[in-house]
Amino acid sequence: MIVPVKNIVEQVDLTSDDVLLPLLECIINSIISLQQSNIPFGERKIQIQIERGDYPNNPSFENQKTISTIKIIDNGIGFNQNNYKSFETPFSQVNKNFGCKGVGRFTVLAAYEEYLVNSNFSENDKWYNRVFRFTTEKEIETISFEESNMKEPKTIIEIKNCNNSIVKEKSALSIDQISELIMQHCLIYYLNNALPIIEIIDKEYDRGEVINQLFEKVSKDKEREFKIYGENFKIYITKTLKEGNRKNNYLYYCANSRTVGNGKNLKNINSIFSYPVLLNGNNYFFDIYLVSDFLNTKVFKTRNGFNIQKERENLLFNSSETITIQDIEEKVSEIIEKEYETFVKEAKEKSLNEVVTYITEKAPRYNSFLRNPSILKSIPPNLTEDKLEEHLYKVSFNARKNVEQSIEKFIKNKTVSEDAINQIIEDIKEKTAYDVDSLADYMTRRKAIIDLFDKFLDADENGDYKLEEDVHNLIFPLGLTNNDLDYENHNLWLLDERFITYKFIASDKSITSYSQVKSRKELDLIMVESPQMFDNPISFGDKSSGEVNSMVIFEFKRPGDTAHQKRLTDYRWEFSELIEPYFDEFLYTPIKKNYKGNQVIIKETTPKFGFVILDFIPEPLAKYNKNKGWKMTPFGTFFKIEAETNLHIEVMTFRKLLEFSKNRHNPFFDKLFVK
Repeated sequence: MIVPVKNIVEQVDLTSDDVLLPLLECIINSIISLQQSNIPFGERKIQIQIERGDYPNNPSFENQKTISTIKIIDNGIGFNQNNYKSFETPFSQVNKNFGCKGVGRFTVLAAYEEYLVNSNFSENDKWYNRVFRFTTEKEIETISFEESNMKEPKTIIEIKNCNNSIVKEKSALSIDQISELIMQHCLIYYLNNALPIIEIIDKEYDRGEVINQLFEKVSKDKEREFKIYGENFKIYITKTLKEGNRKNNYLYYCANSRTVGNGKNLKNINSIFSYPVLLNGNNYFFDIYLVSDFLNTKVFKTRNGFNIQKERENLLFNSSETITIQDIEEKVSEIIEKEYETFVKEAKEKSLNEVVTYITEKAPRYNSFLRNPSILKSIPPNLTEDKLEEHLYKVSFNARKNVEQSIEKFIKNKTVSEDAINQIIEDIKEKTAYDVDSLADYMTRRKAIIDLFDKFLDADENGDYKLEEDVHNLIFPLGLTNNDLDYENHNLWLLDERFITYKFIASDKSITSYSQVKSRKELDLIMVESPQMFDNPISFGDKSSGEVNSMVIFEFKRPGDTAHQKRLTDYRWEFSELIEPYFDEFLYTPIKKNYKGNQVIIKETTPKFGFVILDFIPEPLAKYNKNKGWKMTPFGTFFKIEAETNLHIEVMTFRKLLEFSKNRHNPFFDKLFVK
């Protein structure tokens, strides 16, 4: 059976994460070649030479050129007859004891146009030099094979002309980045004291780096073994002092003494390790390397991933003892938490305090969690505010759902027993706690509106005041009716809680814009309640029609203005002049219809309430109105009742309005926002 090289190469799917995979495959081959040789360990050496090409289409901050060609030079055993025959054989088993799967060279051709080999080696007491080329089109081409006058081992692998657009674009890496990735890939050899000297040279920028020196910054902290369903695993925990701009801890999966793919951010496995680990006063980053014969058997032939299921819930038809990535990572998480118990305990306490602060200051809708330590302790540490909010909402939603389902089940089953009654009492207590959370969330919004209203009434640094429209818009948007906005979008509760239940609300619209009354007068607020609305106290449906139950009109005057400006220096006018004309328009017009054309009936006996809100009431004006029959309430407002038309008018300042609103809410605020 003949398998064309081109067909095999086409099956190799390299991604942007695999940019250095061809180089790393060649380095590992050189390490294996050195392991097969008799050269003293201290003399084993690999040199990597980087040749650059063009700049990438999207240059990085480092402004590096892409990699065009790479040379890997070693003094290993070389391409003797056995190794050359193995190279000629796809999926060769010759070096399987070293973890070779016989596909690394095809990975190279998936990114580079040409794989050129020049190998000087000793065999049967003679020295030979073998030169050959490997490409997808012509496969293996022998260039020369002859006895050699050079009496030392030396193999040069040259992978030339990167022609994979994905790999090429991402290859604009600095020598420091390349060195770091090589170190990570080869760390298992270092941990096992089997790493030769590796030197890298960037010919474009005339820079060099010895990979082994990077390992001096790494300390092997711990080795731990564990089992999952009878399979043995081992982790090497290494730590590096926090330096530079590194931000994360990593877990590396290894197979056949090399890392597979990129490291996995440890915070995605255990959020406690989202930051450097504080040990003995110093901050460290962890690199954890996981090895196992199980992983060796599950690695893809291209060594860029594993044939292992990610999560347990995806194993519907598989054995319960099938090992998943989730199983492995949960075990790793458990081990490192135990190994660094002091750090973990402090991190959890810090995170718990942050959660409590977030709920107390920003999310009182979850206040009930503050009395439930088990929920607080179950929250993953070091979450961002967005993730924390998402987690808290999910917990709250599921808890509410469970409680409501339990109560509904009790009602449907109609089971009456001591145990059932005790359980339903507990469920109702729990539901009450969540209902209080919802109230706290709503009250947080109200508190913000009250604070804003307070600011609106203050003079700014230039002595200016908010316009009437600004205060008006805060209470109810200008030019809209309740048909134009939702309940949550107005703040009529600032005036009185009763008025948010009224059927019809119009704001700063001429009377004719919502009824058949011919008038250009514009009321600041008019509210009409119909009998049909009593069974739905918070509802904004169709406009009311027929005989209305009551009618309310508010009139606002600009904050910063005083009421005497209506007559300049003449205070001889009644408060009722500001509002009675609006009632007269409705009361003394023969036919009145709402803006949908339905008849509205308002009689003299219809309860009518008028409210006038002023910024300031001068004493002469107050005195004049007292002499005209206006009375003072115990709360510092003025009122007058006209019994003949069933009209009640009350006059107050904006400050009084704000004071009343604060006083109504303070019992809730004191209870819900106590610190």
